[in-house]
Amino acid sequence: MKSYQRVLIFLLVALAVTSLLSPWVALLWDSIVHFRPEWGLNSHSFFYIFRRLLIATGVVLLLCCRFRLGIQSPRQVGLGPVRPGFRQFCLGFLVAVASVAGLAFFMFQAEIFTPDFDFSLRALGRSGRTLLAALMIGVFEEIFFRGMIFKGLIKDARPTTAFAVANLFYAGTHFVKPDKKFALDDLDPLGGVRYLIQAFEPLLDWGILPGLCGLFLIGLALSYAFLRTESLYLSIGLHAGWVFGIKSTHHYGNFSLVEPGWLFGSSEPKFISGVVTWLAIAVVGIVIHLMTRPHPNPLPRREREGRGS
Repeated sequence: MKSYQRVLIFLLVALAVTSLLSPWVALLWDSIVHFRPEWGLNSHSFFYIFRRLLIATGVVLLLCCRFRLGIQSPRQVGLGPVRPGFRQFCLGFLVAVASVAGLAFFMFQAEIFTPDFDFSLRALGRSGRTLLAALMIGVFEEIFFRGMIFKGLIKDARPTTAFAVANLFYAGTHFVKPDKKFALDDLDPLGGVRYLIQAFEPLLDWGILPGLCGLFLIGLALSYAFLRTESLYLSIGLHAGWVFGIKSTHHYGNFSLVEPGWLFGSSEPKFISGVVTWLAIAVVGIVIHLMTRPHPNPLPRREREGRGS
């Protein structure tokens, strides 16, 4: 069995186990909260329970099946030596943040984006949490989508197929939207399955196409960075920088929808659903290409000294 097929089976098993267990876990948790109020526990929505259970199930399955998934060491998913990788990570982060800042400035000039700077302690704390979330998203999503899915496809399929399939999958998963208000009135053994099906319904809406295109282009850039460097550090830096930059623009400004919507983005996610942003992603792709060009090896010291004499 091919490596990417094993990863997809792993994901499907995690979703299936979570869907079947989540109604029982929700019932058990509600019973504990009801019969043991002295413990000071809080009741949680089904969305919260399903998400936490999915993470726990994924971690347990990964620990149990990592050798079957072909993960004997971090290097096999693109995480090599940290010291040279840290430089790539920092460069990627700075390039991504700079691209978002440049795009926000362009939108400001076009009266699409209105900045609202707030440097209070509350705002700075929010930025810190955003940065932490961006780093976590960058690490985990790059390990999964590039280090496992894309790497598996590039080994077993043509490069064009690997780029297309891996990044369509990456883009599509961003539109799987679980209903945060979903609730179980009583024990419903298939409640988790119904909840999961409803989460995939947004994929049937044609209105997601602009956002899907933008995310697909971002995925192409991240995959290209991974392919050029043969490691995940540059991709993680780019991914984290984009997440941090995009979320920060929403913290420190507001977008106004103007026509034509296709130019600046009129559908969710607004910042990446317009042609202007797609062009900016293409520019970042060129920067990635230039950053990762192989440099000619310098002459050994003795040879340089010999030529100079």
